[in-house]
Amino acid sequence: MSTNGHQSKGRRPPALQPHVLFMPPLGDGFEGSADAHNDADAADREMLDYKVFGAQPVEEERLFWYRWIAGHQISFLMWRAMCDVVWLHSDDEADGPGERELDLLSACVDGYSAMLLYSSTVPRDHYHADIRARMALQHPAFSGTWAPDYRPVRRIFRGKMPWQDDPSCAALDAAVARNEATHSHIADHLVPDGHSLLQKSAGTPGVSVSREKEDLYDNFFLTVRRPVSHAEFVAQLDARIADLTADLRHNGLYPNVDGQHHPVVTAQSDAVMRPLVTDILHVLDRAARLVSDMRLEEARR
Repeated sequence: MSTNGHQSKGRRPPALQPHVLFMPPLGDGFEGSADAHNDADAADREMLDYKVFGAQPVEEERLFWYRWIAGHQISFLMWRAMCDVVWLHSDDEADGPGERELDLLSACVDGYSAMLLYSSTVPRDHYHADIRARMALQHPAFSGTWAPDYRPVRRIFRGKMPWQDDPSCAALDAAVARNEATHSHIADHLVPDGHSLLQKSAGTPGVSVSREKEDLYDNFFLTVRRPVSHAEFVAQLDARIADLTADLRHNGLYPNVDGQHHPVVTAQSDAVMRPLVTDILHVLDRAARLVSDMRLEEARR
């Protein structure tokens, strides 16, 4: 039985309980730890299959709120792992990332794309009535542009790093293209009119990004900034992957909501998205192992 109370054969439902995420303050490195070489190994995971379309009826509000928080938190962890590469190779075209660093970047971009899809499996009506309404209550212009850890890596998604034209970045380019496709599918699924809260609030005073907006964003997603060791960082990622595995094994990627499924995209309809539909657990496991192995924070000291 896993820590969230889910049996390996799926006989009991997972707890679906969001947890507080502890992240380093933006721009800070990881704290030192007693055993810097051995205490951040990724967990040994059994790679279990899951059904794309779930059979078990679900408690809609509880499940999709959990997915919204957990998916975003794992995205934050992916971005923060990418930050170390960006900080080491921010402006020097001649000294771009090495092979292992590029592997990390592409794996984390795909991990983020998978979490975009996972978070957005909520039915459109429920998204607007519950999740989007909660965000609007926090601020009428609540926006993903306020995410603190995304800002340092934003240039990668825009292809603006000076070394991204190098042929060695082909896998990263493909991952970024999948990320763009993921955003497009999710927009069509959740907000087909194309209007985000930020766009609907154009002209509202104070919609620019500020430290207060970043704090509000962190608070909404149960994220606390404080010193964090690399071992704790990896442990938090592993714990969330374990809980997500239990959810997918029990509920499927697209859960059964009152006898209906609400797919964002299917593997059959879009080959580009297939790894993010059918292989989420492998995508996350690869990213987690690279995050554990790189130990880039030591290079920054």
